[in-house]
Amino acid sequence: MHLFSKASVRAVTAIVFVSIGIVSAQFSTGTPANARLDALANEHISDISGIYRYPVLMTGYLNHIQATWNGGGAGGFIGIKSVSDMFSFGVLANQGPMAPEFTGAAIGALDTYLTTAPPAGNKFDNSSFVIPHLLLGFDLGAAAICADLFLEYGGYGGEVDDTTKYSGSLSNPGFRVSGKFGVSEAEIMAKFGLGFPSISGERPRTAAPPKLTSNDGLYMEAGAEANMPLGGADWVLGLCYTKADYRFKYNDTTYINNLMTNSRLNAYLGMEFNFVETAVAALGYSFDRRALINSQPNLNGKPSSTEINYYHRLYAGVENAWEKAWLFDSFQLRGGALYTISSRSGDTDAPSPAQKPNYSMPAGHSTVQPRIGVGVSRAFATIDVSLNPGSWNGLFTGPEVAFVTATVKF
Repeated sequence: MHLFSKASVRAVTAIVFVSIGIVSAQFSTGTPANARLDALANEHISDISGIYRYPVLMTGYLNHIQATWNGGGAGGFIGIKSVSDMFSFGVLANQGPMAPEFTGAAIGALDTYLTTAPPAGNKFDNSSFVIPHLLLGFDLGAAAICADLFLEYGGYGGEVDDTTKYSGSLSNPGFRVSGKFGVSEAEIMAKFGLGFPSISGERPRTAAPPKLTSNDGLYMEAGAEANMPLGGADWVLGLCYTKADYRFKYNDTTYINNLMTNSRLNAYLGMEFNFVETAVAALGYSFDRRALINSQPNLNGKPSSTEINYYHRLYAGVENAWEKAWLFDSFQLRGGALYTISSRSGDTDAPSPAQKPNYSMPAGHSTVQPRIGVGVSRAFATIDVSLNPGSWNGLFTGPEVAFVTATVKF
């Protein structure tokens, strides 16, 4: 089609309207975003980055490599290689910790424990142990299955002299299994995974207590998603639940915190449809419930508490593609926005049985941070860029570049 046909003008108008006319918040997902997802303010559209949520989607993106850069440096990395018609393997990198709340608590406990160990300062951070995941995919025709194997590990060792030695480590080995199959015109996916997070540390006996360990460490992930055509649109309906339990102690006897339970429940409904020949629109709603339960199974005197955060997200995005535009095989213009309502509630069990303070905080509403982006493709390579117009650095410098993503098919 011609570059500036009436349909194209309508698509561009819709993109600009969605980008600047909808109140949005900083786009945030539980897995790394790429430039296309960021520009569309959407986390549940058809895209290669869905592999982070459901690794079995790798069977639809064979022989692909994708790398993303964000404002903070390297973003997500996906690499998939087909070995045969049935078997493929791949890697996921820079995904972030599987149980981020456990990771944060463990880093804090280890750094406090190793304060006197050389060198001065903290010994661990999130980059210390996030090792790439290994994916093994099997396409059986009517169904597909994938195993995601991961080992998060980081270790420290130091000594002042032959008798003054320190060590500390954090680990979380685990797996996820996901599958997909067709039912009539619908595609159903399901997943289940387990991880076994733990920490350990030792220091000189003169630095009592000398031993740091953990118990009750368990990470669980389960979810299901259905994709189906209905009324001229492609619909997605999904539910995901994650939970992490952990507890730290000294010398196998003295607990330094209560049993901590972090859980997340995410439900979402979305749709994609073509409103002109080459333009697709995506609309959706996502409900996110994140809870922290602090309990005392051995009644050690520390109060129990519960804190729950709720997030309601409405998102919209539009993308239009032009074939054979300028020097490129394809040129895409896209924009999107996200509106979020958040709230928080909780309660605390005080030492007195007669008391149980509870609270419910006022709802918060998101600020305006629209997203726009472009993408170009030529032969086997695609480059996508997303911009944040809400962070305009100057009249002549332009908006902040949020993400840059390169995709190669081989």
